[in-house]
Amino acid sequence: MKKMKKLFAVILSLAMVLGMSLTAFAEPQQALATLGGVEDGEGISVKAYQIIKYNTAGYYEEVLPNTIDKTSPTDGTKPVLSPTANNVLALYQRLNDLEVTKDFVRPTNKGDFTCADLGVGTWMLVVSGKTEYLYNPVIISVSKTPDGDDYGHLNLTTESWFDDNRDTFVKKSIPTITKTAESADDDKNVAGVQYGDILKFTVTADIPGYADDGRKLAYSITDTLTGLSLVKNTEYAFEAMVGNDGTVEELLNAVNEAIVDGAESFEVNTLTDDFLRKYSGQKITIVYYAQVTSKAEINVDELNNTATLKYSTNNGTDTKEISDETNHYTFGIDTVVDGVIPGGVFDKTGEFVKINDKGDVKYDETTGEVIPTESNSEIKFLEGAEFELRIGSSDENAPKFTDKKGRSKFTTDKDGKLEILGLDDDVDYYLVETKAPDGYTLNTTPVKVRITATYTEKDGKGVLTGYKVDIGGKITNYSYNTKVEEGKTTLLNTEDTPSNPYGFKNTQLANLPSTGGIGTTIFTIGGCAIMIIAAGLFFASRRKAVK
Repeated sequence: MKKMKKLFAVILSLAMVLGMSLTAFAEPQQALATLGGVEDGEGISVKAYQIIKYNTAGYYEEVLPNTIDKTSPTDGTKPVLSPTANNVLALYQRLNDLEVTKDFVRPTNKGDFTCADLGVGTWMLVVSGKTEYLYNPVIISVSKTPDGDDYGHLNLTTESWFDDNRDTFVKKSIPTITKTAESADDDKNVAGVQYGDILKFTVTADIPGYADDGRKLAYSITDTLTGLSLVKNTEYAFEAMVGNDGTVEELLNAVNEAIVDGAESFEVNTLTDDFLRKYSGQKITIVYYAQVTSKAEINVDELNNTATLKYSTNNGTDTKEISDETNHYTFGIDTVVDGVIPGGVFDKTGEFVKINDKGDVKYDETTGEVIPTESNSEIKFLEGAEFELRIGSSDENAPKFTDKKGRSKFTTDKDGKLEILGLDDDVDYYLVETKAPDGYTLNTTPVKVRITATYTEKDGKGVLTGYKVDIGGKITNYSYNTKVEEGKTTLLNTEDTPSNPYGFKNTQLANLPSTGGIGTTIFTIGGCAIMIIAAGLFFASRRKAVK
């Protein structure tokens, strides 16, 4: 029994020694350089190009001469190399000159990329493949220390690069395009516009970082106008700039060729690959002008102006598109609108109606029509009245509103309605009658018209939610639906927001005798009789005088 115990103790001791030996002789963990923050997916690769090396003399030097910023010490020591973002971008465009490469790999389509055999020095990492993001080139270093080589680690999601020449070097991004609008003449809100207004647009688009790898690049900036046309003349001249470089002739020529006066879109698509590589990582800014000339015949005319950027992705075989837009709206009175009549029948709104002076009008919720207040009223809807719409003042010398057809005079139809399209919100207009309907006296009393719109902010831009039309203190409210049915206007006729159409009255002229009656005949006969009697008396008095 004692022998068994001794044998068990020996075996246990050997096992403990063996276990300790396995730990002691296990292969040390290999040092790795890691790159994190790259999206998941097949076909994505990372290559490392050495830009700084550690030479046999024991100091760091550039792989390509004069490509890295460096200090100039006065104590005789070697200069310190300090790569900037601009250095890296310049080297990125010289990939063919950087021959020594290493591959970073990851075991699956997820996780970090790693490399175990990078030499001492600094390496530029380039991500390629079918990626959603664009990856600027980045650097990672392997340093020689007394304890051995120290491998660098980098995460593209969380890290950006700051240096003196560039505020921020974004390592991972999706190129963007933004578009803003303002009035060409003043600082007013341009969500609401009037026909004839000229707007100033600014489009800013990123140029992705492209390497000089010989591939053909695709890059274009397109702007499609709805209800607007381009204006290009000496007064409203376009501008085209690149980053901090300002005007560049190639860009200026490309934009000049694309923008044509009176056109409804433009596309800048003639920039060369050399231009795109030279200005990689910078922004293009285009400023141009367009005039509101909507073709739509609806109550609220939404003018969407969409700018689109199309660009080559990292692998050069695919392109992606992104866009941004500005929204502008014009309004009107007595205009075509969908949603007023139950069942979605198209009909005109009824904020204004021309009537005689025998009663008043109201909105009929059942039929969606403007009707007399009293059923037995002698009210009539008058056709043929002519109006001007004066801007800002009722004075005769005030500017006159002119619609897209060039009309500044507007005439009531057979239902007494007065359709005027293309009005701005928050502008005081004045309706002034310049010609009365046949058989009625002119009513020269000005009637104030004001449209007030409400907007909600989306991506920093105003999106219409509703508006009200106020004519002479009579208010009609509308809701504008941009979610369920894009661009639909609905009348809000509730107890809190009742519809109040304005009835513009004319007085009938005094009645004249009817055609075919006694008319003036009796007066003519009477006059002739008087003349005959007077003549008879005259000749009779002459005879007496002769005798």
